[in-house]
Amino acid sequence: MNRSWFTVFASVNVRLHAQLVAAGLARSETAPPPPLRLGICAKLGCRQLLPILEGMSDIGSEATASNTAAPDSQFRAGLAVLVGRTNVGKSTLLNALVGRKICIVTPKPQTTRDPIQGVVHRPEGQIVFVDTPGFFKTHASRLVDRLHERARQALKGIDVVVHVVDPSRAIGPEDEMVLEALQAVTQPRVLCLNKADLPDRPYAGAWKARQAEYAAVHEVSAYTGQGLEALTQGILALLPVGPPLYPEDQITNAHRNFLLAELIREKVYLLMDDEVPYRTAVEVGSVQERLDKQGQPLVHVKATLLAANPRYQRMLIGAGGRRIAQIGKAARQEMEALLGRKVFLDMDVMVDRRLAG
Repeated sequence: MNRSWFTVFASVNVRLHAQLVAAGLARSETAPPPPLRLGICAKLGCRQLLPILEGMSDIGSEATASNTAAPDSQFRAGLAVLVGRTNVGKSTLLNALVGRKICIVTPKPQTTRDPIQGVVHRPEGQIVFVDTPGFFKTHASRLVDRLHERARQALKGIDVVVHVVDPSRAIGPEDEMVLEALQAVTQPRVLCLNKADLPDRPYAGAWKARQAEYAAVHEVSAYTGQGLEALTQGILALLPVGPPLYPEDQITNAHRNFLLAELIREKVYLLMDDEVPYRTAVEVGSVQERLDKQGQPLVHVKATLLAANPRYQRMLIGAGGRRIAQIGKAARQEMEALLGRKVFLDMDVMVDRRLAG
């Protein structure tokens, strides 16, 4: 498959889904996958498309095809990918833009593993933001290589690139990796100087000196919300005129089970040290509606925490099971906030040696 076909196939992902909904061939609550997954699907063969599109997303979406309003001729919609070195606040920024937590956030590098779409709605347009793994140079592994490739692939088939930087940190090798990747981008680029709430950002001037390379420069704080609406309006102005890509009350393409698994993984990153978080994965096997002993609604979540080897498994369980209980309690509280009801989290810790690489 040549690059042009790959790019076109990836870029029509959510647009194709919107057209399928309008034609009555897909449900509006069906979540199209990120452009990366559909691009990989194209390599595997078109017969892989339907199983992926059949995944359900019920987080922030109760719309049907009939309640998606037809936009006027000036309505703008498109994809804006967030790129940058690790730990510049891309995931925090996306959560702030959407107004809800759809991405996990930790101080550790490479927390984000999969591109996630977050949808921002305005009367005049719709932005589908794509969060990506950060570029990170000081930790070499197959995982890091895969994350870098995912970030680069997410640049294909989008309308605007939002380059998020942290002006409180010197421009380093990871920033240079991002700048190099952006050289091949022909779409408009927006420079987003994050952490405007910090009193000292000594490298803001160095970034602003590069403003000729960007269509616009915005100062924002994902923490306080400063400048977010100006950033939103600036990106909307760069998007093509066209119909919305998602129903007006859907805010992410991420499936419920994926979001629940991510909340567990976030707690592993926050509560475990060294290599353990990078050698773990989470699988959510089932999510069932039940009643508790008092007859109140309860969500039963069955999850498996996978570790690369028995030593990491023991560390995740902890003495007397205290560490896994701590992880489970913290994750359960976030799940209850996400789902709006009581959660019973049933979690096992198993070994999967495929995570050792």
